[in-house]
Formats: sequence, C-alpha cells, structure tokens
Amino acid sequence: MTKVPITRTGYRKLLRELLHLRRVIRPRVLEELQEARAFGVKIENQQYMLARERHAVLQKRIRDIEERLSICEIVVGWKYYVNQVGFGTVATVQNIDTGEKYRYQMVGPYESDVMDGKLSVESPVGRCLMGHYEGEEVTVYAPAGIRIYRILTVQT
Repeated sequence: MTKVPITRTGYRKLLRELLHLRRVIRPRVLEELQEARAFGVKIENQQYMLARERHAVLQKRIRDIEERLSICEIVVGWKYYVNQVGFGTVATVQNIDTGEKYRYQMVGPYESDVMDGKLSVESPVGRCLMGHYEGEEVTVYAPAGIRIYRILTVQT
C-alpha cells in the first residue's frame, strides 16, 4: 500500500473532522434514530427511514476519514532544493496564453483546494510542476487542453 503525502496542517484538519463527527454529530444522529424508532420500525415511518439513511452516510464518512488517515504520511521538512517546486512549497505560475498569475501551495490529494490556493501534487498541473525550477516553462496536458505555464517564484 502506497503512502499518500500530507502536511501536518492537513493531517490535523482531517483528525479534527473525525473527532467532531464521532463526538458531536454521531450522538445527535443516534438520538434522532432512537426518537424515530419509538414510532415504530416500518416503511411508512419516514422519520425513521431518514434517520437510518443519515446514520449510514455518517458511518461511511467516518470510515472514509479513518482510511485516509491510515494511509497518510506526514511530510516534514523540505526534500527539494531552493527554487525547485516540491511538496509543501508555494509556487507562483503564469499562464503564457492568458497572462493570468496563480499562486499554489503544493499539497497532498486529501487537502487540495484550488480555490484556496492548494494544489494536489497528483493533479495534472501539480505533477507537471513538481521538480521544475523558477523561470522554467512547463507544458501541462490537462483534460481541458494543453496549457503552458512559466514558474515565476518558488517559496519554501
């Protein structure tokens, strides 16, 4: 089983979510389920059916987070040279065609959020940027088409 890289912040965020689901949300859902069960376990009891479904979704989410946490590997320190894009670095890139500039922190797939400036190292753009230096032009073959980016700065 391969380990998935994650930052300390991302790991803590997943762990906090898991604890919140277990300690706060699960007791509420179980209480709703017991209240609905008081009216009878029948198909006509929509409240019970809804509570059962909510409980199943919650259990699936908890198992999913537990599985993610079990295969994560926290990456500490910088394994890359200065001015080289690597895990945890912040890269500012410019789209050559449109001139738009983007600033991305390179993170693992479980904590990526492009709108927040966190780009997964396993995404098409992230894979192409990894290992390249400031000033280089990188061609990205993405599902939306071919794009060329210039790496402007890399910060650790």
